[in-house]
Amino acid sequence: MSINDSSAPPHPDSILRLLSCVHRFSIVSVRLRITSRACFGRFSCRIIVQPSSPFNQPYINPSDQLKFEASFKTCAGGHKSTLAVICQADDRRQEIKKNMADGKLSHAGLSKALEGYIPLINQILLSCKFQPESARLDQRLLFSWYSGIEHMNSKKNHYFDSEALMFELVMVLATLALSESNLACDACKEGKFPEASRFFSKSAGVFKLLGTDIVPNWMANSVQHAEMEHESLAETRVGVCVAFTSLFMAMSQQMAVATILAKPGTPNYALVGKLCLGIAEDLDSFVSTMRSKSPVHMSRMDPSFLTLITFSINVQRASSLYFLARSLWTSSEYGVAISALSEATVAMRTRTSPSGRGLPEIAPNGPLKSLLIEVSGFRQHMAAMLTSWEKDNQLVYFEKVPPSVPASKGLKAIQLKKADEFFLEMRDPLPLGTLPGERPMSPSRNETDEVSRIHKDDGPPSYVEAMNDSCLAGHQRSDSDLARELHAKLNAE
Repeated sequence: MSINDSSAPPHPDSILRLLSCVHRFSIVSVRLRITSRACFGRFSCRIIVQPSSPFNQPYINPSDQLKFEASFKTCAGGHKSTLAVICQADDRRQEIKKNMADGKLSHAGLSKALEGYIPLINQILLSCKFQPESARLDQRLLFSWYSGIEHMNSKKNHYFDSEALMFELVMVLATLALSESNLACDACKEGKFPEASRFFSKSAGVFKLLGTDIVPNWMANSVQHAEMEHESLAETRVGVCVAFTSLFMAMSQQMAVATILAKPGTPNYALVGKLCLGIAEDLDSFVSTMRSKSPVHMSRMDPSFLTLITFSINVQRASSLYFLARSLWTSSEYGVAISALSEATVAMRTRTSPSGRGLPEIAPNGPLKSLLIEVSGFRQHMAAMLTSWEKDNQLVYFEKVPPSVPASKGLKAIQLKKADEFFLEMRDPLPLGTLPGERPMSPSRNETDEVSRIHKDDGPPSYVEAMNDSCLAGHQRSDSDLARELHAKLNAE
């Protein structure tokens, strides 16, 4: 097929730019705006929609002075292995705070620091859960964070405080997912779509772990679940985590589509159309899950971001019809192809009402103004191609054009990209409490037997032993209970 044939022009640059448009959840403390950046290759301009609020980032409270070493001084100070992990956790947390405060934030550096901290905070959490009677605090633990998902117009009530170790673990995991998504946006801007797809898949995997395992188990054991529903940050809600799994899966698939379209030659139009439809369904799932499971937190999101999601859903569905039309025309099904392309042109029109079909209105000074050129270019391309097809059909093919695409000719969505499975490393609990050497020797045993007994009995069980021991499992506390017990012990001193 010759690209000089007016009835079969190559797909335009504008469609790739529209289909690869994603939202950046920033982790820097500066005002951001919609930007575009020229990159290498034929399809050079990647549009990245970014939050307009200067307060839209996951952030540890800069005034947070929490130190694990000070809080666990008595119960951990005499155990070298415990103290080493406690000090490492303090170092990694300070490194994370430093990265977040840096105006030239390196997302790769932040992700590395977060991945180093996650197994440490989880090990501390497990140590306290399996040895609640030995976990005595010298100072109060208070974790202070601001959401990277919610949208704030002022610094008032900027941070959310919690004494729960699980709160810290959840926020660090969610921040890792958002940091990886920032690496994906960087790769997208550079035209490295396969790399961007992998980063988005990792983000989806982290949120999947949060939404299907960690947060549900935490909430199931929390007596404060109802009270926290409206007050706590979006990252700590099951519905939000499930929704963001779908969102980042959609973004990952967007990069897969961009990879196909950026290659020279004619793509498999039917496959691309199915992938676009799969992206639209994942984005629909994101919206419906947020609306049904976490409406309060949805109302706190950046309106610009939600406008982009609505825009993207409609663009993906219109593009799916466009690629279906290209596939049908290539297969000599000219009448149905014209019908599909006609539907695509209608789907790309600006809607006349908020609930109507089509794209949301792009205000001249609105968040999506940078996309006006791309939308106009795609519309002009489809209009010219539709005119050419209709002319060819009237003069050569004489096929009947159905009023709509028959169901038998429609495409079925494909979810090609999956969330990469993310594993939370489970290290053995650390010893807490009284030093083994401080125990009195038993007169009925010699020193060798006593030392052997101490090494065998004083340390905590391994993670596997603890999880397999029903008695030990029964002694575990929910994280909320654990936080209250640790605080009560501190106050009783």
